[in-house]
Amino acid sequence: MDRMRMKNNLLQNTIVAAVIIAGYILVWDAVAWADAKQVQQSEKITRRQLKIAAANSLWRLKRAVERDGYYGARVALNVWRANAIEAGTFKQEQYDEYKKQIYEKSIQNSLDCFEYGLENESYTDAKRCLYTYKIRSEEIGTFDQPRYEEMNEKLKSLRK
Repeated sequence: MDRMRMKNNLLQNTIVAAVIIAGYILVWDAVAWADAKQVQQSEKITRRQLKIAAANSLWRLKRAVERDGYYGARVALNVWRANAIEAGTFKQEQYDEYKKQIYEKSIQNSLDCFEYGLENESYTDAKRCLYTYKIRSEEIGTFDQPRYEEMNEKLKSLRK
């Protein structure tokens, strides 16, 4: 009888252990599934937030191109580029177009500055503006060597 009881106890203990192990496996799978679902939802939220950040920085870039100077607009351009790359919405053509607009505006400001420097007989200011014109126009491929030489001659005549 003891032997039979021992077999039953052993069988019961084995069954209990199997049920406990199966329960752990089921709970573990349920927790893993819930975690995976939560990660998937947080990724959706993150993607949405990244797209919103990219859209906001694009708006700020457009505003900076209209209102700000060169450095403020370049910062806005770089912020937009970083946000758009993270959100997966970056377009190189769009980046190049905004960069060109920023540089063209800076070039025009440099030309105006150069003329203002000449009018006020400020050699240092005119020279700085001429240099800025040269650097920025070379960057976007619009540098005009004859025009630069003509402006440089005006600058030299101012110094004399």
